[in-house]
Amino acid sequence: AGTGEEAAEGAAPAEEAAPAEGEASVEAMPSADAHEYPEITYPLVDETTVLTYWQSWPPFLNEISAPQDAAMYGALEEVTGVRLEITAVSTENESTDFMLMCAGGDLLDMIQKGYTHYQEAGAGDAIDDEMMIDMLPYLEQYSANYYRMMMEDQTFYNAVVDDQGRVPSIIGMYKDPYYTDQGMWIRQDILDEVGKSVPTTLDELEDVLAAFHDKGLTDPLVVLSEGNCDMLARAYDTNDKLIDGKIVNNSLGDEGKQLLLKMHEYYEKGYINIDFITYTDSNTKPPQDVVLSDNGGMFVEDVASIAGYVNMSNNPKFDLEPMGQIRLTADQKLNTGFIGQYAADKYNVAISTNCDDVQLAIQYIDYLFSDDGFVMANYGIEGYTYTVGADGNYEFTDLILNNEKGFDWQLCQSLYINPGFPCLNDLAAQELTYNDAQKAAVPTWVGAYDSSDETVPNSNWLSYLSEESARQAELQSDLDTYQEEFRLKAITGQLDIEAEWDNYVATCKSMGYEELQEINQAALDRYFAK
Repeated sequence: AGTGEEAAEGAAPAEEAAPAEGEASVEAMPSADAHEYPEITYPLVDETTVLTYWQSWPPFLNEISAPQDAAMYGALEEVTGVRLEITAVSTENESTDFMLMCAGGDLLDMIQKGYTHYQEAGAGDAIDDEMMIDMLPYLEQYSANYYRMMMEDQTFYNAVVDDQGRVPSIIGMYKDPYYTDQGMWIRQDILDEVGKSVPTTLDELEDVLAAFHDKGLTDPLVVLSEGNCDMLARAYDTNDKLIDGKIVNNSLGDEGKQLLLKMHEYYEKGYINIDFITYTDSNTKPPQDVVLSDNGGMFVEDVASIAGYVNMSNNPKFDLEPMGQIRLTADQKLNTGFIGQYAADKYNVAISTNCDDVQLAIQYIDYLFSDDGFVMANYGIEGYTYTVGADGNYEFTDLILNNEKGFDWQLCQSLYINPGFPCLNDLAAQELTYNDAQKAAVPTWVGAYDSSDETVPNSNWLSYLSEESARQAELQSDLDTYQEEFRLKAITGQLDIEAEWDNYVATCKSMGYEELQEINQAALDRYFAK
C-alpha cells in the first residue's frame, strides 16, 4: 500500500454496470483515435512511496540472488519515486502460498500471475470475488503507453481483454511479432557423417532415421515420456486447425490411427528409444545425457538453450541446426503455421483490491512500456549490463555475455536485468547472444509452412466463463490421462492399434471429447467477436 502523502488516490473511474454472473459481454475493440492519453511526469510522486509485489522465484536462483537485488528496481525507483517491496516465494510452492495469502486476506498490492493462480486453483473468479481489480477503466484513464498498445493491435487486445470486457492482468508485449521459440533440431555433424541432408518429407525422414540407427544412435528421434511427437502429428494432420471459423481435429479419425501406427513402427525399428517412457524429467526438453553422449539425432528444444549444449559437449564436431516441419509428401499443403503475435505471456501482473493507490501501480508498470522503460527492462543499466556501440546499437557487457560465474544469458537476464515484470519486450536483445544456427531457427520453422490460414489462436489467449472453466479443466484432465495411457501402450505394442481403435474413439467421446470441443469453440467464437 502507498505510504507517500502526495500519492494520488487512484479512485475507481466510473464504470458501466457489469454483466450478470457467468454472462459473456463481448464487444468489438474500440477505436483509440479520439482517446486522450494522460501526460505523465516523473517522478510519479513527490515523496518515495512503497508498493508491494508478490512473485515466485526459483529456489536455485534464491541461492544466488533475490529478485529485488536486480538493478532495474533501483533504477525504476530513481525514475518513478516508487520503491518496490518484493515478497518472493518458491516456484515449488507458489500455488499453495498464493491461496494461503488469499485465505488470510493479506494480498499485496501487485501479484505476479494473481488472476491466473486464482483460476488454476479452482477458487472461482478473482474479480467477481473482489480479490483482484478489473484494470480496464484504470488503464483507460491513467496509462500513457500500455492502453495505446492495447488499442493499436487487435490480437493484443484480444489477449488482454477477457470475454466479459475486463482486463484481469497486465501482460508483456513484443515490440516485433513473435512466432515461436521452440522447434526441432538435428545433429548436423552426424547428418554429414552419414551423407544425408536435412529431411523435409516422411520418406527422407525415415532415410535419415535409419542411417542414424545404423550408426548406433540410441535415440534417432527423441520422444519424451508422454509419447508425443508434434512433428509427426502435424504431418498426419492431427493437430487442431481452423476451417471456416470452426475448430477441426482429426486425432480420432484415421489420421490419428495412422500416426500411432507410424510411431509404433519407429519404436519397433529402434528409431525411438526402447526406454523413452523413463524420460520424465521434462515435458519439453530432451534428456541432457542423451544429447551430450551423441545419441540424440533430432529433438525439440528452445532456441536459447542450444548454445548450452554446444558449450557442454566434449565433441569438437558437435553441431546442431534447426529443422523445419516435415510433410507426408512433397506436395502436401501445410497451413497451420505460426501466427506472429504481440502478446507475451512470460510475466503477468494483477492488482489486488488491497492496493490503496491503483493509479500509482498502473503508472509504475506503464513506465516499462515507454521508450526509456523499454531499454531498462530489456538491456538493464548502461555501463553495467549494456553499452551503446558507435553504430548506436546496444551491446551487452561481459557481465551478461561472458559471466565470470558461468551463468547463461537467460539466467543473467533474471539476475541482472528484469527478474519478473511485464514490459515491452525486445526479441533482438536475446539475439545478441545467439550463434548462427540460433539466428536461423525461427525463420526455418516459420518458413516450413505454406501459411497460417488454418492456425487456431493460442489457447493462452482464450478465456472461459466461470462454469466453462471448471468443466473444461475436468474434461481435459481426464481425457489427457486416458489418451496418454492408450498412446503409450500403442507405441510400445502393449495393445493392437487396429483392433482397439474403435473402442478408443468411443471411449474418448463418452468421456466428453465433443463437449470439450464445444466449450473451446465457444471461447474461440467470443475471441473473434472482440
